[in-house]
Amino acid sequence: MEVCWVCYAQLPFSVHSFGHQNPVAKSLWGRVPIWGGYYLLNYQSQTMTSHILKSLKYDGGVIMAKRFGILMGEELHKQGFHLHCEGLIPVPMHPKKELKRGYNPAKLIAQGISESLGIDLIENALIKRNATVSQTKKNRIERWYQTQHHFDVTAAAQGLKQVALVDDVFTTGATAERCLRSLYSVGIERAAVLSLAFTV
Repeated sequence: MEVCWVCYAQLPFSVHSFGHQNPVAKSLWGRVPIWGGYYLLNYQSQTMTSHILKSLKYDGGVIMAKRFGILMGEELHKQGFHLHCEGLIPVPMHPKKELKRGYNPAKLIAQGISESLGIDLIENALIKRNATVSQTKKNRIERWYQTQHHFDVTAAAQGLKQVALVDDVFTTGATAERCLRSLYSVGIERAAVLSLAFTV
């Protein structure tokens, strides 16, 4: 699936640049150390962004996910982000869920960013141990408990000091928080969060 130029021109692009004051980063203040945050699109239910994300997540939007990642990379390049990051780490799906769907949207977005910026993609740095049901309709507390202790760090992250976690949509930050806690526990010193969309 692709996005036509007319629809593309109407997308609600973020006006926030990468940094510690970005709404993605601010959502994690006081919860986990955060170097900076960035997102490309504002997300609300029943909007063009929600339809794009649904297609990207459930309707085989492989090409679309990667192209949005490339666009994110181009925007981040303008801000010099590529000079300060050693690796891109996509938020993982449970292997059974990824096998059933055929792809991980976060990984495809990260591939696009990697191509744009020339930053290494560390595909398997995080592993999701337990399968969970969709978090779409869960509140922050429910998401927090559902994501507890679900992410393990592999040897692929060894030696990295400054990384960026990549996801498709940032809602409460529960998943990002758990992933970052796991990464910090193995010696990573600074981490940012990059998301295609942010819930406003």
